[in-house]
Amino acid sequence: MLVTNRRIVFALGLLAVTALAGCGGGEKAFVEFSYVVEPTRGLPPGMKTIIIQPASLGPNTDPKWSDLVAEVMQTLVNEARINYGAEVMVSDRRDTQISFDEADLAAAGMSTGQAGSGGVLDAAQGAILSNINVKVEKHVGKQRTISGLSGSAYGGRHWGGGGGSVRTQEVETVTRNMTVQASFKLLDAGNNRVWEHYTPKTFQGTDKTEASPFFGSSQTEAELTPQDKIIGTLVEKAARQFISRLVPCTIIAEAEVVSSGHEASVNGVKMLRAEMYAEALGNFKMALAENPDDHCSSFGAGVASEATGQYGNALKYYKRACAGAAEPKYVVARDRVKDYGTRVRK
Repeated sequence: MLVTNRRIVFALGLLAVTALAGCGGGEKAFVEFSYVVEPTRGLPPGMKTIIIQPASLGPNTDPKWSDLVAEVMQTLVNEARINYGAEVMVSDRRDTQISFDEADLAAAGMSTGQAGSGGVLDAAQGAILSNINVKVEKHVGKQRTISGLSGSAYGGRHWGGGGGSVRTQEVETVTRNMTVQASFKLLDAGNNRVWEHYTPKTFQGTDKTEASPFFGSSQTEAELTPQDKIIGTLVEKAARQFISRLVPCTIIAEAEVVSSGHEASVNGVKMLRAEMYAEALGNFKMALAENPDDHCSSFGAGVASEATGQYGNALKYYKRACAGAAEPKYVVARDRVKDYGTRVRK
């Protein structure tokens, strides 16, 4: 009977520890902001018009990603021209068959157009070529969860009084790992030389069904974020990273910040939700003053710093968060500021 009581006490104690440890403060904020970065090298002199070819694909990669990466790059180049003064335009060759068909109809006297009056395409001085390779791996595992406590553990004047036992069960978990490998190059059509060749780091996305360690039931795979949405986001990030090397480009930062159990950390996340970034940073600093190892507050301080243009401080806090916990979102944020922090348009 003493053994079973100890099991219950241990289970309840573990529940309390789990709630207090790590980012378990219960407050969450989804933060999004953006800034414009300057290109690293820019375009060759005289390159005013470019074409963007659909991407070549790796084995088993869905053809839709070929069109998506081309569309994203075209949108970003046009945005740079319209909003940021880039002197370049995209000649879209994908729909040229319409012009050719109209010219043929006019030549055959089957339309009111004049023969030989088909659309004239702008000469392109450069071409962007790319390759996309998408991989998806699924792993099925098991997680043990407490399914119930029995006996009189909740009665009496002291914890552990009476008999009782702990019941557990295994639930299935599903982990999906998605990776996007990409390479890009800008070809100078005048001399057939590669002006810029860039292969970014592999972009990764992971999604996993979760069950609470206590009285938990497993999520189903259908409850996870749609696979195409995750892959599409990764493909878009790869394209944006390359285009930002050629023309001014908007960088969109997104982060989910979770508080630790410290009251100041909780308040900091609340301030982030209200877009009160300076106040949020002050609260995270208070939490870190009492617990320098609070990686949740380090990450929150990094987000608040980045959102207010303090990129050096943001990198410092993101590195501190990475040292405290192996969280993929910490690494993403650190690498983003390393890549773009010194290039932000003033």
